[in-house]
Amino acid sequence: MIKVNVAEIKKQLTGEKAFRMEVDPDDLELSEADLPVVGKIHLEGTIANVVDVLLVQAEEKARVRRTCARCLKEFEAGSEAKAMDKFYPVGSQSVESDAYVYDGDFVDLTELLRESLLLAEPLRVLCKEDCKGICPVCGADRNVHPCDCDTRTIDPRLSAFKQFIKY
Repeated sequence: MIKVNVAEIKKQLTGEKAFRMEVDPDDLELSEADLPVVGKIHLEGTIANVVDVLLVQAEEKARVRRTCARCLKEFEAGSEAKAMDKFYPVGSQSVESDAYVYDGDFVDLTELLRESLLLAEPLRVLCKEDCKGICPVCGADRNVHPCDCDTRTIDPRLSAFKQFIKY
């Protein structure tokens, strides 16, 4: 859980507080299945008081273990996320039900930071831009051993025309 004390900036009409910390994935309630983070997560940001509404801006950096979408090898790469949202005092009028709220002098940033890090993760990653992947015929890693397999495929609906095509 990541809580920041905002008692000082709440006293001012337009106060601001910077924060910088390194946290474990457990502090953001991230499991290995959610996001396989290697080491610590670096957080840096500000919390600004804008007449009872707290504006949080943060940047997160972490090393993540990923699997290449082409060759299926595991590798580590950097992940960066930016989070920005408002926190309203508990009991505020006309606030959406899914808005972030705070109670007292502490703001819990866990959910905001967790969500932004998960949403910044790409759906498909490559170990390198020119990854050749694995051969669909023999299963060889084309980055290590090139193969001469015939990978041309014909749509099964058009297989009757195969006799007319000369290779």
